[in-house]
Amino acid sequence: MKKITLIITVLMVAATIFTGCKKFVDIDTPKTELLTSDAFTKDNSATSAVLGIYANMLNDRSFVNSGITIYGGLSADELLPQSQDPLLMQFQQNQLLPANSNVNSMWAGAYQNMTQINTCIIGLEASTKLTASIKTQLLGEAKFARAFTNFYLVNFWGNVPLVTTTSYTKNTTITQSKPADVYAAIIADLKEAQSLLNETYPTDGHARPNKWAATALLARVYLYTNDYANAEKEASAVIASGTYGPLPSLNDAFLKDSKEAIWQLLQNNNYSATNEGYTFQSSVPYGYVDYSLTKNLINSFETGDNRKTAWINSISYNSETFYYPFKYKDRGDYDAPVKETYIMLRLAEQYLIRAEARAQLDKTADAQADLNIIRERAGLSNFTGTGKTILLAAIATENRHEFMTEWGHRWLDLKRTGQADAVLSAQKTTMKPSSVLYPIPQTEINLNNKLIQNPGY
Repeated sequence: MKKITLIITVLMVAATIFTGCKKFVDIDTPKTELLTSDAFTKDNSATSAVLGIYANMLNDRSFVNSGITIYGGLSADELLPQSQDPLLMQFQQNQLLPANSNVNSMWAGAYQNMTQINTCIIGLEASTKLTASIKTQLLGEAKFARAFTNFYLVNFWGNVPLVTTTSYTKNTTITQSKPADVYAAIIADLKEAQSLLNETYPTDGHARPNKWAATALLARVYLYTNDYANAEKEASAVIASGTYGPLPSLNDAFLKDSKEAIWQLLQNNNYSATNEGYTFQSSVPYGYVDYSLTKNLINSFETGDNRKTAWINSISYNSETFYYPFKYKDRGDYDAPVKETYIMLRLAEQYLIRAEARAQLDKTADAQADLNIIRERAGLSNFTGTGKTILLAAIATENRHEFMTEWGHRWLDLKRTGQADAVLSAQKTTMKPSSVLYPIPQTEINLNNKLIQNPGY
């Protein structure tokens, strides 16, 4: 990994990320400072250090803040770039090159934030001067953030360095870990986060993870590792917590006060739209879009599915109609305070995780009930098909439409179920089996010769 001088912009923590929220502790006067061990000798500076993780996530448009959605959507069968940018076309055609600067930015962004996360974990664990309850909360948040970052690293690249130190020397000579080992580390971090975090949120809103955020991500991880009994158990705990739901209307799902939001990042200020809201609509006032939805996706919706009208918009130019994502409806025109926040985890996924886990466990009726909660909100009739294969296919279709252009769900779902090559090669002649993993950036291999390139690159 590249050597990183850790700078936290506390300004983004105290003055922007939690604007309008009650303070968890009194934060130092906003300033830019080096993140050193001294940051973990006081409650306020330690809190600022951990909140800086979320500031980094918001600043990182290559990975967390829309990068995963855009690049995953291009790699799957959701998005088309209208600019024909060769770097973007490599994603859309599943012909990435190790020198692709966007791939490099994704990798670098993830590991830059990982360095800050590990700095916080190491500093918090060593600290003897923090209030016990604050130390516990902050450590739980940092462990959760590390698990979240590692989840996307392992899913996009497969064998990845499992970084737990901030040592430049060690991190530039580290070898890759197998996915099973990365997942084991993710599960360990999430279980610890569960034990450290409270059920309630430490501040107003859901901008800082609580126990249920860790539980929700753990349910997903268990599903991805085919541990269906535990996936059902963890998803059920989130649903039964009483903290979320009932599911709001489609148009309210991504609002700041959404009853569906398990974890959300607040924007930089009261007038700043989500990056996805801005990206997908930035060119609309000028008569075109930067990214359009594929015809394959548009044509896949059932008649009467309200998500097609609530979460998709269209624009016509050059005698053709182009459809674009419209989950986030505010593009940030500064004419009024925005009402949306960036949704990281939401309740609908927990119902679909549990539905899939129950179907795999032959709990057909229970799986149908969960599936139909999602279908009901979309305005669709209950699914009544029988048989595991038919039910799993219906759940996969529901996942596709519920989470279109959201956090790369479609790309990851196709890969984890082993369908990526078959489904995408029918639409893209350039798709090949090795395309399911992104290449390790060549710049990183040049820096650390112990890194092994993924097959096919």
